[in-house]
Amino acid sequence: MSAPASSRSGPPPRLRGAAARLVALLGAALLGGALLVTAWASYASVRAASSTLLRGQASAVQQAVRAHLLELEGPPSEAALQAILEDETPAGLRALVLLDRGHAPLRVGQLRGPLLPDPARVAALAEEPVRVGDRVRLTFRARVPVEEAALGGRNARERGRPTLVVLEVEPVQAEALRRAAVRTLAIGAVAAAALFAGALLLLRWLLRQAELERQLERERRLAGLGEMSAVLAHEIKNPLASLKGNAQLLAHALADSERHGAKARRVVDEAVRLERLTGSLLEYVRTGELHREPASPAELLQEAAEAVRTGSAPGQLALAPQESGAPWLLDKERIRQVLVNLLDNALATGAPVRASVREEAGQLRFDVQDAGPGVPPSERERIFEPFHTTRTRGTGLGLAVARRVVEQHGGSIRVQEAPGGGALFTVVLPRG
Repeated sequence: MSAPASSRSGPPPRLRGAAARLVALLGAALLGGALLVTAWASYASVRAASSTLLRGQASAVQQAVRAHLLELEGPPSEAALQAILEDETPAGLRALVLLDRGHAPLRVGQLRGPLLPDPARVAALAEEPVRVGDRVRLTFRARVPVEEAALGGRNARERGRPTLVVLEVEPVQAEALRRAAVRTLAIGAVAAAALFAGALLLLRWLLRQAELERQLERERRLAGLGEMSAVLAHEIKNPLASLKGNAQLLAHALADSERHGAKARRVVDEAVRLERLTGSLLEYVRTGELHREPASPAELLQEAAEAVRTGSAPGQLALAPQESGAPWLLDKERIRQVLVNLLDNALATGAPVRASVREEAGQLRFDVQDAGPGVPPSERERIFEPFHTTRTRGTGLGLAVARRVVEQHGGSIRVQEAPGGGALFTVVLPRG
């Protein structure tokens, strides 16, 4: 028996694409981290090996200086020491001093620091390299030739006198290795940073793509819903008008009967509610160009407030002091309807309601604040979707129509928590 088609086809293409992008993102991040860790481990290994390399270099220079001193044909002179210094300069030798009791010190090269008070005592303790600035100083004893008169017929190399030698070595090998390690670490850090930056850019792109996909899906769903709503509204409109007219006639005929008249009036009320619903549906799916004309935002807000004040108690709606200001190019009827919807929702949610309009950063801003419980963060996007409502007798289309009109003007509408509680709806419109 063959497997169902859905099991053979596997995950949807959108999920497969998202998974592939996520794997690429994680791969880039892991690769960058591995590269950085490898470069740092290499640098740490070089630092750990530098001391060993330094001791090896100092020991090699020390042995070379010993050999040079033994090869001298007579007592060392400044010229002889200078020749030794020049021969061993490539190996890192930078200064050489001979300290012989009863004789003035012989010194070639420039020492980085002063000699210790008692170099002989230091040499007796150990022949370990000592850091002096950017160099390494080594103190040790070596045999040097003496004058022939003091040899008593013996060979100068066999009868050499132990002499204290102080030399300074520049750690050229260790420094070259350290610089190479630093370059490697820097290259690794730059490469890792580039990979991390690429991963962040990829993440932003993925999030943007996901948001665009959600928006396209929402628009497709709303477009289908709008088409269906338009068909239903048109099909219901004519029979509903007939139903409403006959119900009104029946209610008028039964005006003397309290019991039957109440039932007839209820039919009329429900017919009116359905009429408003079909009108809202048609308004939601309404398309076409905006009819922009110069309009005073303050006057539009005032007109909307007057429209909703009819059925509300005095003092429930307050407008902030408005300035007439310069006119804006708006579709007056549609923007007025947006404001009516917002004010009507606010009054139904919780009075008192405060509304204001002002120009801010070259944009027009309407604020409507209620004193209700507010809108939870999880609902702040859903309340603008068609048929989403928390009111018992609401159509769920008022805010959807408001968003559609605002977006047609190139603006935005949002809701947030108001200072002191309640919900604050904000409409921002660019200058048309």
